[in-house]
Amino acid sequence: MKIRQFIRKKIFIPFQTSLLYLFDFIFRLKKYTKKYLFVVGVDEIANNIYFFKNLFKGNALSVNFTENKFYKNNKYDYTIKINNWKFRYIARLIYGPYLLAKLSHQADVFVYFWWTGFCVDREIDYKFLKKKNKRIVCIFVGSDIRSLKLQKEIHQKQGLDHSVFYLKKDIEKEEKRVKKVAKDADKYADLIINPQKAQPSYLKRYVDTFIYMIKDDILNQKEFKLPNKDELIKILHAPSNPVSKGTQLVRAAIKKLEIKGYKFEYIELINKSNKEVLKLLENSHIVLNQFYAVLPGLFGIEAMAKKNAVLMSADYEILPTGGKKPWLRTKYWEVYDNLRYLLDNPAKIKEFAETGFEFVKENYTEEKAKKLYLDLFYKHKVLEKN
Repeated sequence: MKIRQFIRKKIFIPFQTSLLYLFDFIFRLKKYTKKYLFVVGVDEIANNIYFFKNLFKGNALSVNFTENKFYKNNKYDYTIKINNWKFRYIARLIYGPYLLAKLSHQADVFVYFWWTGFCVDREIDYKFLKKKNKRIVCIFVGSDIRSLKLQKEIHQKQGLDHSVFYLKKDIEKEEKRVKKVAKDADKYADLIINPQKAQPSYLKRYVDTFIYMIKDDILNQKEFKLPNKDELIKILHAPSNPVSKGTQLVRAAIKKLEIKGYKFEYIELINKSNKEVLKLLENSHIVLNQFYAVLPGLFGIEAMAKKNAVLMSADYEILPTGGKKPWLRTKYWEVYDNLRYLLDNPAKIKEFAETGFEFVKENYTEEKAKKLYLDLFYKHKVLEKN
């Protein structure tokens, strides 16, 4: 057993478990007048914690232990404001059990995004919460649950390229982690949300869906207008991870179009805040999203909300499109052809921009997302109707 694993298993886990039950005993003596339905946490990835809290204002508490560089302006009810990761980890060893014990006396449903927990092993959280008859919801959003091995096998059988073939990760180490994450969720969660087609995993029980959420003020209510003769069409690409999003394919397509004589403005944003990206989406016309995934991702949804014609590899069948084509489905070998098609047919840019906007408005506004979540929670008895 490696030293880090030994310390984690033999020292940190027993230490946190003891702390958790000690804090719980202390908090039993306190009377809480304010109760909440939800606690949502604990590490922000794609604005999920922030959005979920806003959906259930007054009925949810948010926890984020790790600041996400893309969403630094977000406010959470509980966080750890320590930049140095070593000191933050040490603080989390004590603060995690403290906060879990406290919040277990204030809320009935614990919603987990990503794979981490209040404690170093989320199974500590699960066991503790189950003893207190709390409901547990696991919502997986990507590499938290996705098996790289299974994904490789799927694409090898299909004869398709994928970003998984270019990732420099210890796959065996990742497999051990995602297997445990799946096993623990299967054993303890009352509801598991995971789009299996997009995120192949070892889960045995799950709801094969994903609910995107955006704030209503993100919707661009202005009329979509194509640039006049003196202006250039703006093409935007803002990858959170260039390799996995297919940035190399985008750059190749852009260069070929430039060589062919096409005139446009290409904007590439890397490591920019979500606030900066949303501002630029207000005035762009075409967004090049990602070209290996079968889901749009939050950026794809935001780009459509801002009335952009979006090119991405996401499948229409996996989301409730109602037979419409809100985006121009573009597989990794089609980036140049489909982008050229839009540049040659400007009316199609407007068509996709407006159809995509209506799709997001119909499905992922705050009111719509809240209803979708509540329907799921009632159906799976996470919440009981009065």
